[in-house]
Amino acid sequence: MDSHLALQLVAGSCVAGTSAYLGSLMMTKRMGLVGDALGHVALPGMGIALLLNLDTSLGALFFLGIGILLIWKLAHITSISLEALAGIIFVTSLSIGFLIIPKPELLESLIGDISRLSRFGVTFSVIISGLVFVAVKRIYAGMMLMNISEDLAFVEGITPKRYNLYYLICVAMLVSVGIKVTGSLLVGALVIVPSATARVLSSNLKHYVRISIGVGILSNVLGILTSNYLRCIPGPVIILFSALSFIVAVGYRQVFKVS
Repeated sequence: MDSHLALQLVAGSCVAGTSAYLGSLMMTKRMGLVGDALGHVALPGMGIALLLNLDTSLGALFFLGIGILLIWKLAHITSISLEALAGIIFVTSLSIGFLIIPKPELLESLIGDISRLSRFGVTFSVIISGLVFVAVKRIYAGMMLMNISEDLAFVEGITPKRYNLYYLICVAMLVSVGIKVTGSLLVGALVIVPSATARVLSSNLKHYVRISIGVGILSNVLGILTSNYLRCIPGPVIILFSALSFIVAVGYRQVFKVS
């Protein structure tokens, strides 16, 4: 195995595993599509970075920061759900992105290409994934309690407004590196599909989280190795392996009547 392929596997596994971990929380909040929407919010930032000859992850992170602050603020001004607001920001950002991203780079922005990740990109992806993993672990219990009862969470000293901001920051940071793996068009699948597979197979929360992370990492490894062998773009292959895991999980549940 050459060193560049090894770096792809390391960076991709960190991003995919952390995405699946965050996804297990997003599914319990019934906000699985927020990650997908924020993937498109990153497009204008990617376009600006390309025009300035900067790493697209930096541009995406900057614009995602603006996007999540708008969503968070509007949620408290309008009382509209985070998911609906993410959709509004998403279509606006998508339109701006299509106007400013140079056409030669548009396809890569939409579906990504981790095989072209630089050493800086690998380091950036690993660091961001690690920070997000630690942050999600710290807020996980509080977010779960909020899902049960915001009043009970408040009694326990958990402020929903603050925790929702932490949550959105985690999503934005992860999307900024996830676009390198699957592009803005497919980044939501890194979050949604592994956690959906785990929901089918798991019997408790601990199993749910572990299976989510395992499916995310395994799909990434198989996708990158297969795409390297077939000489094609890794992102769609990674998502296809992830989708296959979901189909197998559903089939297993039906055949063995898992309760």
